[in-house]
Amino acid sequence: MVGGHIKIKKVNITKSSYLMHIIQNIGDRITANEVDIFISNFMSYGITNEKEAKLLKVATSDNVLTIGPSIRDELRAKIFKNMLLNLIED
Repeated sequence: MVGGHIKIKKVNITKSSYLMHIIQNIGDRITANEVDIFISNFMSYGITNEKEAKLLKVATSDNVLTIGPSIRDELRAKIFKNMLLNLIED
């Protein structure tokens, strides 16, 4: 029998690096439902406050993006990424 161990270590990630990871992995399109999931996670992890979360949600909602469905998710992704970039702290 061979012995060994597994070490579990919590990695502390900064708000800025977390947001950059999200921005880089969103892709060219995102749905309103996917944005809502991200915003919910941001609130749970303390990445955004309630006011920021509301602004993210409103700016990316289908109520605001009243354009053809073929480009709506592309525009939503661009807006969401740009807003997240502005939440990154120096």
